[in-house]
Amino acid sequence: MCSEEQELKQEEILQEEQVCDCGCHGEEHYETCKCKQEGHECNCHEECDCHEDNCSCGEECDCHEHEQKQDLAQEYLSLARQIQADFENFRRHALEDIKEAKVSGQTSVIEVFLPCLDTFKEAKKTIADEMVLTGVEMIENKILDALKSLGVEKITSIGEVYNPHFHDVIAVMQDSEKDNDVILEEYQAGYTFKGKVIRHAKVIVNQK
Repeated sequence: MCSEEQELKQEEILQEEQVCDCGCHGEEHYETCKCKQEGHECNCHEECDCHEDNCSCGEECDCHEHEQKQDLAQEYLSLARQIQADFENFRRHALEDIKEAKVSGQTSVIEVFLPCLDTFKEAKKTIADEMVLTGVEMIENKILDALKSLGVEKITSIGEVYNPHFHDVIAVMQDSEKDNDVILEEYQAGYTFKGKVIRHAKVIVNQK
């Protein structure tokens, strides 16, 4: 075998041996590749520093595509989490709006019904028959119990100290045996619905 053929053969063998573990070829890459110099196997291109500097694959390299897919997946994940958070906020606000609308509707009905309760007080003043009066009071109490089951409570007034959150003063009287601001009479009953005043009690208070 001539010397030229031997040199060509040796060059082919050298090129076959100089294949880097990271998958890149070439004598220049082989000589500078950290994978070969440090003696470790590189099966993951994106973790190989020398691969990015000396890669001969170009823009179509699998490692670049993998990084792009990871970035895109992270972006979709963040978007999904944001959509989920927005939906939870929307659902919570929607439930609160439905609850408020329900309470508002019930309050409107109760407010219309309250003047009917006021007629019981006036009617009882004109009834002389004790049995009839007892029957009327029984009906009134039944209605009050039904309203109480819905969350409607009558505001206590007579004998209580005036409270501007629950009472409206329409007149004052003088009773030396009572303390100031004690409610002596109730002109119109007041009511609360689920803890919120829907009608203040109109009262007469004591002032010495």
